[in-house]
Amino acid sequence: MVKNDVFFPKNPQFSPFSRKKTPAAWGTLNAHDPSLLETEGAFYAFSTGNNGQDNYQIRRSPDLVHWQYVGQAFPDPAALSPVLAQLGAVYGKPVENTTLWAPDVVPAAGGGFWLYGCYTAVFGNNYSVMFLAHSPRPCGPYRYVAALAVSGGNWGKTPNAIDPQIFYDRSGRMFCAYGSFFGGIRVLELNPATGVRLDGFTFEEYRAGKISERQYYGEKLLDSDDAEGSVVAFRRGVPVYPRVPIGEPMPAPQCKDFYYLMASRGSLFRDYTMRLWRSSAPAEGFAAGEYGRSGKKLSGSCTWRRSPAEEGFDFFAPGHNDIFRTSDGRELLVYHNRTAFGEGWPHYLFLGLAAYNGDGDLVFSLNRYAGERLRRIEREELAAKAFDYILLNEDDETPVYARSGLCLREDGVMTLGGAAQGRWRLFGEYCVDIEWGGSLFRGAAMPAWLEREGRAGITISLLGRFPLFLNQTF
Repeated sequence: MVKNDVFFPKNPQFSPFSRKKTPAAWGTLNAHDPSLLETEGAFYAFSTGNNGQDNYQIRRSPDLVHWQYVGQAFPDPAALSPVLAQLGAVYGKPVENTTLWAPDVVPAAGGGFWLYGCYTAVFGNNYSVMFLAHSPRPCGPYRYVAALAVSGGNWGKTPNAIDPQIFYDRSGRMFCAYGSFFGGIRVLELNPATGVRLDGFTFEEYRAGKISERQYYGEKLLDSDDAEGSVVAFRRGVPVYPRVPIGEPMPAPQCKDFYYLMASRGSLFRDYTMRLWRSSAPAEGFAAGEYGRSGKKLSGSCTWRRSPAEEGFDFFAPGHNDIFRTSDGRELLVYHNRTAFGEGWPHYLFLGLAAYNGDGDLVFSLNRYAGERLRRIEREELAAKAFDYILLNEDDETPVYARSGLCLREDGVMTLGGAAQGRWRLFGEYCVDIEWGGSLFRGAAMPAWLEREGRAGITISLLGRFPLFLNQTF
């Protein structure tokens, strides 16, 4: 018997989706392009500035569930005048944009914190600059240190120097993944002792022709003109199980090390989707094999509502995510989300528990994080249970509503509306395979707070050609 109070999250008492204009009342409201940091027993979310709080917003949480707005990283805009001066010199006229985009904050080698940020001169172009700043405290204020890269001109040929995200390889080397639409997703190696470029190259050297485009902007992680908001995470010892027919014994897994690249593709609106790539190396090989140029689709616009008439919130254009692991080992996908189909605003901070399926690919719970943890799932928790399901497809424009009537029978048969449609199995600690329509979906079963049901239960997130999400019904 599974004990609900031990193995399932309790009612998280989520705050209502605020639309208030006072920052102190925002909570998760207006958190766009989020990136997380854990330090001194608390969690911090850094996000793009907007709604009058333009110089990077900071939120703090004790539990990753309830968030409070605590201020800006640069309360004095003059602190970034050197950045604007560099950008203006390349742009050739005054910078039109006043909003800082997509930060990332990591512990600094000498103490305190490094903030990696960016400015764009004008929306829709690639005149941009990435920079490093430092503060002894996570909430700042941060002080400008140096520029990392400046971009502009050469439409579509050079990258867009925005959206920096820091990661480390298996030996501790430090990298910055970046880029947006123009010229692909790139990577620069940084000096882990100083936080700046390891090669020391400058934009002046590049403009003078002393170094090549590849030397200055770095290697391409992804050759794409419609991806942005990249993040790379290295994970050791991920179990990978062979693909054997359901009904045959599952062999023991091989444990492998992977670098996971995620980015969001689309127009930043209706067709916005999160995508996944994977490699065994930090700076190459992500688009090989089944991942390709487009990656594996991990999300899209959908809802656990069964029809437009039902109440509830939606997942509309979720994206620009972080892959975050807590000090106690919880894996989370962190992203912004609009909660009503068709709305351009507001954005909210969303977190979902993440896991790795039988192929070693990352999947995530399509439920707001409520404090749950990955654990061993018993067969009795899935067998003879009913689920609502969301099956995404190649259409990124049309939102998908949940459908009811999926059951995982005791005998390993999956039914829809009582009719046999496929087979299922549970293996490892929490891995689930479903054969359906000639396709194999591989995923993970996780505890979750199911908001449509108003109670805790099991959710299953799977990847086949497209994502498949299941939420238990009662």
